[in-house]
Amino acid sequence: MTHRCTRALLVLLLLVAAACGSRTDDTSAEGDDLGEDQTQDDGTDEGVLGPDSETLGSIDNPCGGEAGGETPSGVPGVSDDTIRIGVISDRENDLAPVPTVGIEEAVRAFVEFCNEAGGINGRELELLTYDSQVLRTDDVTKEACADDLFALVGSGSVQDQLGVETRIDCGLVEVAAYSATSTRAESDLFFQPIPGTQSHFFNVGPCQLIAERFPEAVTKAAIVYTDLPAASTRGAQIRDNCEAEAGFDFVVDYPLPFGSTNFGPLVSQMKSEGVKYFTMVSAVPDTLAILREAQDQGIDLEVIDLGQQYYASAVADDGAADGAMVLTNTYPFSEADDIPVLGLYLDWLDEVGATDEQITTLGVQAFSAGLLWATATAALGDDLSRENLIAELEGIHEWDGGGLHMTTDPGANRHNQCFLYLEIVDGDFQRNFPDSGFECDADSVIETEEAYEG
Repeated sequence: MTHRCTRALLVLLLLVAAACGSRTDDTSAEGDDLGEDQTQDDGTDEGVLGPDSETLGSIDNPCGGEAGGETPSGVPGVSDDTIRIGVISDRENDLAPVPTVGIEEAVRAFVEFCNEAGGINGRELELLTYDSQVLRTDDVTKEACADDLFALVGSGSVQDQLGVETRIDCGLVEVAAYSATSTRAESDLFFQPIPGTQSHFFNVGPCQLIAERFPEAVTKAAIVYTDLPAASTRGAQIRDNCEAEAGFDFVVDYPLPFGSTNFGPLVSQMKSEGVKYFTMVSAVPDTLAILREAQDQGIDLEVIDLGQQYYASAVADDGAADGAMVLTNTYPFSEADDIPVLGLYLDWLDEVGATDEQITTLGVQAFSAGLLWATATAALGDDLSRENLIAELEGIHEWDGGGLHMTTDPGANRHNQCFLYLEIVDGDFQRNFPDSGFECDADSVIETEEAYEG
């Protein structure tokens, strides 16, 4: 990737450009205040943001300023000159590719940007990184606890139910990119820019839209999920609530052994059941392999409905996924020219040498997590402590990362109520629904009697 290339070229290199047109100032959001304004007002000249910008889209720039008085003694990770933070994410493993690629790079980009702006109230950020390798989340959390950090920022691991008690026991605050499990999402000392994956709440808006558009297909539905806790719990949530609230009938419900590569019997079962709708919660290579097998066996899928981890160039490039609907919590990369803070994320990923594969929507959430943490930390001035950080984060009830994503309530850990569908058309991700912004409706978030834990 060319150093500091223009934003237009960078978006082209992402292989997710070519959405039809730009967003307008109209919003298609419905519901309460969290969904009423999903349009962009960057408040900058020519829409270009940098370390010296006073505002970053809809938020004040939390980075910069000068140090004041001395730091209270005994605050982990904080000196008069520095604040030490850490990020945990899955990177290297011998099992399968994971969707957390790009999270570490996004946090590095945030730290580089913030330090270029002057740190936070004059204190430079120091970043320590930890590779959880899918199965080592608790091990690296113990390392983080021993490394005298002020907070974990932008983290994300597939098996994030691991290490929760370790983190809480050492008093380590976490402002994560996302939560893979309700165990992490509902834990103490935990915040995220887009709350979700909760045991008693689920957003049925996407499956209601699909059922409205494809009423016959959803009565011949298949759901496949890896038999890891995060994936199997999410699969159960989708199955149960889409059946109850949108009329789905999952004639195939298949827990796929983690690491399995024999997809023929599964696809044969789908064919014999006449499946028309397909969704999967797993790694990208497995899903693409199943879709290719479905093509080889002559299954005519009317709907391929995929989650956020599939917003990746490898998916768009594979003809087997053409026509798939893909959810995203963040604005499409193809709209970066209209969203200055998304352009800022891309520019600073370029600064840290990120590859195309490391530019991801979960990376956008990690960058937003950095801004969320920095906003709370900057507000504390020199009165830095973990307790004060928690109190400040709990008071943030409207957050969109400056315009990176849907508006949420991280302070109350309120389940997000919005969604946006992309569609893969001829190898490109194109906005499908809504025409602009996000579709938001508070009534789409239902409270379930059953607890989906794990």
